Amino acid sequence: MLDRLITFSINQRAFILTAIVALIISGWYAISNLPIEAFPDVQDVQVQIVTQAPGLAPEEVERKISLPIERELNGVIKMSQLRSVSIFGLSVVTLTFQDNTDDFFARQQVIEKLQNVNLPPDAKPVLAPLSTAVGEIYRYVIEPPPGMPIEKVRELQDWVVRPELRRIPGIADIVSWGGAIKEYQIRVDPTLLRKYNVSLDQVSLALGSANENAGAGSLKRGGEGLVLRSIGLFQSLDDIGNIAIKNKDGKSILIKDIGEVAIGQKTRSGIVAFNKDDDVVEGVMLMTKGQNPTKIIANIKVAIDTLQKKLPEGVHIKMIYDRTHLVDHTVKTVQENMIMGAILVIAILMIFLQSTVAAIIVASVIPLSLLFAFLFIHLRGISANLISLGAIDFGIIVDGAVVLVEALMVRLALGKLDGNSYHLTPSWRMQTLHNTAEEMGHPILFSKAIIILAFLPIFTFQRVEGKIFTPMTYTLSFAILGAVILTFTLMPTLLSFAIKKYDLSEKHSGWMESLQTKYKNFLSKTFDLAIPILIISVGLLLTSLLLGSRLGSEFLPKLDEGNIWLTIDLPQAANLETTKEIERDVRKILLTYPEVSSAITHVGRPDDGTDPKGPNHMEILADLTPHNTWHFNDKEALISDMTKKIKTIPGIQTNFSQVIEDSVEESISGVKGEIAIKIFGPDLNVLEDKAEQVTKIIKGIEGSADVAAIKVGGQSEIDVVLNKELMARYGINTTAVNQTITTALAGSAATVMFDGDKQFDVSVRLKKEVRDAIDDISEIPIVMSNSSNTIPLGSLASIQVKQGPARINRESGGRFVAIKSNLSGRDQGSFVKEAMQTVKEQVHLPQGYTMTWGGQFENQQRAMKRLSIIVPLSILGIFVLLFWTFKSMKLATLVIGLIPFTWIGGLAGLGISGLHLSISSAVGFIAVAGISVQNGVIMVEQFIASIRYGKTVNESVLEGAKLRLRPILMTALMAGLGLLPAALSHGIGSETQRPFAVVIVGGIVSATIFTLILLPIIFNAWFKDAPQK
Repeated sequence: MLDRLITFSINQRAFILTAIVALIISGWYAISNLPIEAFPDVQDVQVQIVTQAPGLAPEEVERKISLPIERELNGVIKMSQLRSVSIFGLSVVTLTFQDNTDDFFARQQVIEKLQNVNLPPDAKPVLAPLSTAVGEIYRYVIEPPPGMPIEKVRELQDWVVRPELRRIPGIADIVSWGGAIKEYQIRVDPTLLRKYNVSLDQVSLALGSANENAGAGSLKRGGEGLVLRSIGLFQSLDDIGNIAIKNKDGKSILIKDIGEVAIGQKTRSGIVAFNKDDDVVEGVMLMTKGQNPTKIIANIKVAIDTLQKKLPEGVHIKMIYDRTHLVDHTVKTVQENMIMGAILVIAILMIFLQSTVAAIIVASVIPLSLLFAFLFIHLRGISANLISLGAIDFGIIVDGAVVLVEALMVRLALGKLDGNSYHLTPSWRMQTLHNTAEEMGHPILFSKAIIILAFLPIFTFQRVEGKIFTPMTYTLSFAILGAVILTFTLMPTLLSFAIKKYDLSEKHSGWMESLQTKYKNFLSKTFDLAIPILIISVGLLLTSLLLGSRLGSEFLPKLDEGNIWLTIDLPQAANLETTKEIERDVRKILLTYPEVSSAITHVGRPDDGTDPKGPNHMEILADLTPHNTWHFNDKEALISDMTKKIKTIPGIQTNFSQVIEDSVEESISGVKGEIAIKIFGPDLNVLEDKAEQVTKIIKGIEGSADVAAIKVGGQSEIDVVLNKELMARYGINTTAVNQTITTALAGSAATVMFDGDKQFDVSVRLKKEVRDAIDDISEIPIVMSNSSNTIPLGSLASIQVKQGPARINRESGGRFVAIKSNLSGRDQGSFVKEAMQTVKEQVHLPQGYTMTWGGQFENQQRAMKRLSIIVPLSILGIFVLLFWTFKSMKLATLVIGLIPFTWIGGLAGLGISGLHLSISSAVGFIAVAGISVQNGVIMVEQFIASIRYGKTVNESVLEGAKLRLRPILMTALMAGLGLLPAALSHGIGSETQRPFAVVIVGGIVSATIFTLILLPIIFNAWFKDAPQK
């Protein structure tokens, strides 16, 4: 088959070139439509159920909402994890599904199950948008002209800006943050309620029944048909005030008789500030999962430019966060590395081949194989990202073409030297091209099969590590596959043109001949030192492993996103206003740093409830200036200085992270921290006590940063304990009392007021002056069921102030409390090992309580556990392939025995670069193992070929090693130099690809040295007494 393909490529050159043009066009189309992310989307398939229940305390939210939803959703098909958060007025239940579960299938399963859940009447569960932890792609604030009320700004956001921008394809949702939502309020005076014997329920009922339009059919007027409408909707505040509640002694009691009717603001869930503006309205745009952020953001900018013309004069939409800035920076880093790598590879080709034409022909494989890879990853629906693009090594891609061209040049040179005139004819050169391509085809295919087989363990990665590295493996595998196809199609086509016009025979190279001679002489002197050299080699390997164990370990290096994400939690009892005061101080400190270009802060949570945070929570996004303008050496030094200044504010615990990093960590473990420790058990008091013990221990361990327990208690609450006996005496039921209390203190929407396309709640609530003190609660009038009279709440209940839970976290059917920690100046592996040991010794959990360690550490452990199983199987597969090729256990063992020696250079590279062992570096070791075996096969095949021609083992090894020195050096230098720019890069986004590149560069150096020295020596020692074949 290979013979027919090569013949076809030489004879049908026009077809091959046409196919190449088609590849260029389709590949370019794929690149233009390929989603490119700075960091891969690692979130599992998740469905989030958000249920708002205004006024309910966390325990009631858990009991009435979270638990019923959990019970019903247990056992959903393909679900792998279920967790929930219950806080004041909000329940968020998150279901995680197995890998490769279809998102729409998962959501449909949840929707069907939710139909069977019995929830309170006002609790309406909704599914969060189909987005992910990396879905936040664009943020903006609305800048109003001076004097515009904040509720008017929010009105523009909710009814003009948000609906317009939500129409952009690929936008899952736009979360509105900050500002005040307008509402029409009936501020009830309880004294007037008692005076007129009116209840709050009666007020709400009267409003709801008086605000309605209706259709009344139609009638005929001559030949005309008239539609009848009954118009009863509110048109003004006066319409609301003049609604009759009831009739007393022949006089109507109106809404305006029992309180004030006014336009006000809804109770705010969150406040947003931007730079020096203390109260702004922000929109956070979420991308639908799997879309192309670059294209969507381009559409957003066009839509905003169009929308700007429709806004009132002086109102502007200002961008404050744009994901494409990070994507552009990381893509620029990758492009620079790839261009420099390509230049270095081409330089190596020029130096070793000494033919510009040959070098250009080989180099043509580089862009075309990339187009081939982009085309196929686009067809598979895989997005490109920093890691998948940064792993492309041009040296590995083109080495098959190099082997083919180098072999052809050698044969053409030999043909010129033998004096046969036929060997100077074009027909002989064409035949030589065909024979060379056919003979080198099997070794090239074999070597590529080894490399792809070496990647097999990466394809088995699951969850986070799978989503990070599988795209990289697909990209590199498709590029290698494309290079192989091009080697046997395009290479023969282009070479058939070139050998007719140019002399491609190998040129004499004095420096290469000298190097080969010295190398041969060196080997001849070392054959008698096989055992000492082997002992030294093994000693170096053992030493490198010993020193490598001190490198430390981590899951992945942090990607520098060019921003700082700071979260701070005050004591649980802190209200929105208190948190806002602290936020002003923190923001003021951050803005004093010239490194901070802008800062936007959130206090509380958005009104849609998608981010379950309390009023004690604040988060700050600080955008940073380019690093070359900083007064600090790195981000860690900047953060350390910020921490010192912020902690001058009493009682502040900081947590520094980055936008994407923070969202990803929370989506994976439910905790915003690199290390997440969870203690499970039924009693919240016990859980909190144990969490404080663990927190104290973790803080004392070197390298810990931002350590804190996620508080579950400390929420001050007022308990209204109803007296059942008294309620029965007056004929009052619990539901009626609870509804009255909710309406009186939290307020309830009785109906809506329409203003064109807009609508605003009409709410009923006691006026502010009589609901801010505990004593006022006892005076709330409760209607007795058998009469229109009312009785004070204090006559039916006792009112107590106590501490209760502020947040109840649940996972896998049980409550838990979490402790989070970040790391500073220490590797993850040694930190967790010390922390686990210390906690185990000092913290003793009661019966029925358990502790787990998660976060990035969990990802690392899972990946390493899988590698420990799959890598040996992959090596076994390579061994079987080698045995099938050589038909010799000894030879297969000899070649595969080179793999451990790649660890010497790889570990040395990590140590010199100051990098930890990580999953990224582990993938590098896997890749370099394939390259090492490939070079070993090239060397051993030459030895065997010489022996078959009748030479002794000693002669075969010396001559074979000399002949293979050039191709091995070429392939090694190309593979190493192809990734050298990435290994040395310090640009934005380089952090994640550096360990991979450093390991490959270092591993190739040591693999090449041991392939050129140890392999010939051991081969000679093993086979010198063997019979010649």
